[in-house]
Amino acid sequence: MAPFITPAWMPAFLFASALALQGCSLLPTRDEAPASVATPVGETRGDATTNGKKREAFSVEVEAPDAVRSYLIRNLELQRYRQIDDLGAAELSRLMVAAEANARELLGTLGYFAPTLTLELRETPEAAAPREVRVTVEPGEVTRVKQVEIAFSGPIATDAAAEAQRTAVRANWTLRPGQSFSQQGWDNAKSGGLRGLTAKRFPTASVRESRADIDADSASARLQIGYDSGPAYRFGALQVRGSQRYDPDGARRIARVPSGTDYDQQKLLDAQQRLASSGYYDSV
Repeated sequence: MAPFITPAWMPAFLFASALALQGCSLLPTRDEAPASVATPVGETRGDATTNGKKREAFSVEVEAPDAVRSYLIRNLELQRYRQIDDLGAAELSRLMVAAEANARELLGTLGYFAPTLTLELRETPEAAAPREVRVTVEPGEVTRVKQVEIAFSGPIATDAAAEAQRTAVRANWTLRPGQSFSQQGWDNAKSGGLRGLTAKRFPTASVRESRADIDADSASARLQIGYDSGPAYRFGALQVRGSQRYDPDGARRIARVPSGTDYDQQKLLDAQQRLASSGYYDSV
């Protein structure tokens, strides 16, 4: 069950639910062979298996500050090809070239847009994998937010009654000037601003446009976002469907939807919770 919510300027709009009973350089090098290691009976060095497990084509080692190392280890696409045991040297070199671009992209999501990268291919015949790809990263200076511009379009832009809501969106913005930029932080800030609109009066609000201008030379970011509020809504009269055993008026008394008032997501959730907790209905 849910109430009608009505645009402030048009007839009641149905919002219902039923009641019923989800700069890379490639530097091929060869390490000195380590001290000899005893070979298990029935197995020779160079076999495709080690301890009964399929031998990987290569291993990946990342040398980088802790702030980025674990993220690169988890997300480098190069990791996906470690199990391909028939990779030739030329194929692996091509993968390493692609890995540089991938590493730069990943570092950019963390706010590092001018890193220095070195990728080396080492022969490691005595190790668990016959080759090692070593990725050395100097991430450089993290990008920081320099400016944030938040704009509104739709009824909220000129509605005097919405001034407090516009002010709240700006005041609660989470990615402020001086803070380090990251893709996750940028996405979270945009979503948080949108929730500030859809929670009250403007349930159909959306992000009209967004832009992050990155200056890698100065390690700074200028952020711009525009929200379209869509129409303002009010609660309409509550309609009850699927309640065959109980009087619909009883559901209305329990829900206590404030018909005629501005749409408020929390009030709607409270009404649904009262119905669900009443014990009369299996679902709301």
